[in-house]
Amino acid sequence: MRVFSNTNPDLYIVPTPVGNLGDITQRAREVLASADIIFCEDTRRAKKLLNHLGISAKLISLHSYNEDRRINQVLGYLKEGKKIAYITDSGTPGISDPGAALVRAAMESGFSVSVLPGPTAFVPAVIMSSLRCDRFGFFGFPPASGQNRRKFLRSLADFGYTLVFYESPHRLVKMLADCLKIFGDRKCAVVKEISKVYETVVVGKISEMIEYFSANPPRGEFVVVIEGKS
Repeated sequence: MRVFSNTNPDLYIVPTPVGNLGDITQRAREVLASADIIFCEDTRRAKKLLNHLGISAKLISLHSYNEDRRINQVLGYLKEGKKIAYITDSGTPGISDPGAALVRAAMESGFSVSVLPGPTAFVPAVIMSSLRCDRFGFFGFPPASGQNRRKFLRSLADFGYTLVFYESPHRLVKMLADCLKIFGDRKCAVVKEISKVYETVVVGKISEMIEYFSANPPRGEFVVVIEGKS
């Protein structure tokens, strides 16, 4: 057993806005402004955010393709006593984004980690869906392959609480069609572009979602919320 005191953490996991830059918290600003080094998913996007906040900091990329190598670099800086922050392109790192492996490696190496509360797309989507939100399961992005996606969805067919997924625009209709075949025509909500200018909520049955997005080709980022098995 290990007990970590987060009165003066070594590593900070910092959520960033999923849309409106005004959603950044004051504490996130303070941590990013005081960090010795900020590791980020994409240095270009991180630089835009930091410029907006008036923060100048050393940026180093840490994404899914270089995670193993960069984690060792982070641990090296932590051993030197550097204050490190990590951000992804949007939302809370570790939630369908890089970050979870970094947290695990840091804690296994004896460093304390503080995860700041802040923006994440699926929480407002569940509430806006008008479906049951006291108990739900978040399952991230379904597999891209149709066969693997259907196998994945079949494993959730008997789940009794609200189902929540992320999905890309070019797979949304195919994913919904698989849901219709496997779950039946359940209540559903598709939430687009949360906290952005074109935020949209479409509520109805799965079959209605398929009809709507077939006629209105999806663009942007989507959260799909489906009622659980009765």
